[in-house]
Amino acid sequence: MDILNVGYRSINCFLILTDKAKLLIDVGWPSGMSELKRSMALKGRSVKEVSHVLMTHYHIDHAGIAQELKDKGAKLIVMENQKDHLNDPKRYLRPPMVFYEIRNDANVNLRFDDSRAYLEGLGILGEIIPTPGHGPDHIALVLDEGMAFTGDLPPENATEEGTDAYWDWRRLRSMNVKRVFPAHGKFDLALDDAISILII
Repeated sequence: MDILNVGYRSINCFLILTDKAKLLIDVGWPSGMSELKRSMALKGRSVKEVSHVLMTHYHIDHAGIAQELKDKGAKLIVMENQKDHLNDPKRYLRPPMVFYEIRNDANVNLRFDDSRAYLEGLGILGEIIPTPGHGPDHIALVLDEGMAFTGDLPPENATEEGTDAYWDWRRLRSMNVKRVFPAHGKFDLALDDAISILII
């Protein structure tokens, strides 16, 4: 398994490559397809290779070109806490951005309890968990080898005891996460280094 950061502008978009699938975590901004294509080309990859897409959450800088990738053949994995949020980016749209509404057709609607089996079919050992510390539709992908893709989860040292984000980090630690891949700023961080990185 290989992991590439193919993000652009202010967003890290992580492409997980296995023998069975090419999973893209977060897709970036509306009108960002040409930038994603360019970023992927610099890493020797093509947008046409993306077989599956997973959003950590449906904010405008994370899900802006989700439908466009679906139109190119990628399967959109939608977790049970995300179904009602697919088109949240419309609320933050500003010209000249163009956001194509995300349709419900052909989505892979997945329960958290079923995520491990589904990911295994993609050649990925891990699971998807809810992390509501950044919002009700926020999730993290946690790999068995100790890596977590944490989206916009607030840094651990910025959480107050008892809040959702506090419990999100407690759960990640209990799952033996050692490295963190946040959606903004530095990426591929040791967990204890990540606690001081401010996520925007």
